[in-house]
Amino acid sequence: MSLWRETRGSGPDLVLLHGWGLSSGIWGAFAERLTAHYRVTLIDLPGLGRSAPAGDMSLMAVVDALLDRAPEAAHWLGWSLGGQLALAVAERAPERVRSLSLIAANPCFVARDDWPCAMVPEVYDAFVASLDGNETRTLQRFTALQTRGSTTARDELKRLKSVLAAAEPQALAPALRLLESDLRPALAGLNIPLQLILGAADQLVPVELATRAEGVNSRLVVHILEQSAHLPFVSHSEDVLIMLNALISEVDSVDAAR
Repeated sequence: MSLWRETRGSGPDLVLLHGWGLSSGIWGAFAERLTAHYRVTLIDLPGLGRSAPAGDMSLMAVVDALLDRAPEAAHWLGWSLGGQLALAVAERAPERVRSLSLIAANPCFVARDDWPCAMVPEVYDAFVASLDGNETRTLQRFTALQTRGSTTARDELKRLKSVLAAAEPQALAPALRLLESDLRPALAGLNIPLQLILGAADQLVPVELATRAEGVNSRLVVHILEQSAHLPFVSHSEDVLIMLNALISEVDSVDAAR
């Protein structure tokens, strides 16, 4: 599996992973701001953006491909599906993840009997089924859900539509299936600095996740941004930058003192 990668800027290594149906282009100006302080590595997920579709789209195969393209030791930032994958990376190779920041990500995206703070299985299954011959309509519905309730919904929708065009239709369903992974055990076992940033108005990752996630790992620091939906790094970019910088600075300071 060969994944497209681009590295920009200088400073501590920081890997950015995007969400479903999109590419690294979704980070836009947010990534550019990060390059002033970090050596940013952008990776497109299989079949999305500039990465070719992969025959094996199992979670572990994708994780191994990400590790092949990532720096030896880096801070990781994952949004939505990218957050789940970053969580899986941290579980598989904790020595390569200096800190983990999750944005609008759920360790168990599809609801279970013991995890109601997630997408209802019937809604998720409907998304999967609608991809068969209706990719455009499905993506349009998905983008609408991501922006609903945000104070910057119009700007977010414009950004999403400009990046969606890069998605390979044949890669959408296998990538969506990755969201079925239950990574709560991965979150529970992590012993690295980590944080979760949620939008209070998010229609895909409910804010009720906060308490549940904290119960899985007491090291997890949760931030909730009011009037933000599924793209806090667009609607509240300054707040997200402050949170990210604070976590990374704390880790780097501890490392420097050793």
